[in-house]
Amino acid sequence: MAEGRVTLRPRTGLTLSSGAAPLPISGAETPTDDHIMRMLPPLAALLLGASTLAACTNERVVASEPAPAYTLSEVAYAAGNRDLRVVLHGDPFGLPPERFAEKVLPHMQNRVMGVKTNLTTTPNDTARRDYKVVLAFNVAENTLNSELCTNGPIRTSPPGGAIVVQGAFCRSGAALTSATGWLDRPQGPDDPDFRSLISDMTFSLFPSPRADLFCNGPNC
Repeated sequence: MAEGRVTLRPRTGLTLSSGAAPLPISGAETPTDDHIMRMLPPLAALLLGASTLAACTNERVVASEPAPAYTLSEVAYAAGNRDLRVVLHGDPFGLPPERFAEKVLPHMQNRVMGVKTNLTTTPNDTARRDYKVVLAFNVAENTLNSELCTNGPIRTSPPGGAIVVQGAFCRSGAALTSATGWLDRPQGPDDPDFRSLISDMTFSLFPSPRADLFCNGPNC
């Protein structure tokens, strides 16, 4: 769910990017403080509801800082209108590899911003060999996300229990981006929270540049 940008404007109050009217500030040439007090309870309820929803979620993803070389133009080159190879390590549910891939891959699609691609464990000859996405579930040994891009084996734990998934978008053995996700109480491969975990992991591996997200200047 997209979050509205919040902007503070002097003497006029709080403005939400959704287009809602600004909340007046006491002392400004706006309606009275009594009007402000009538507006605060709905706002407080909205903030409380958002915090409660965040507290109840069963999955979460934290993205690492992208490598300085990461650009969306390279993502388009690597994946645009072609297959992008996916490598899966481990399986928290004990399924055959092909069956587990069928549970994962559909929730990776359409999560690369501005790029039409097909993420697949069986890429065709359109895929660029230097690029891949790696997801490793419940890695058995301490492994840096950047180490996921090597071609060596990655030991994973037996099925069962909470899920920790490490991911990376790789170019020639080096990670351009990486992320880690957690699912505390998985209910199986068809669990909506597991599907959200895969979707959020994929989205986190292809971030917009920081300037695109936070810049307010005329050249953004």
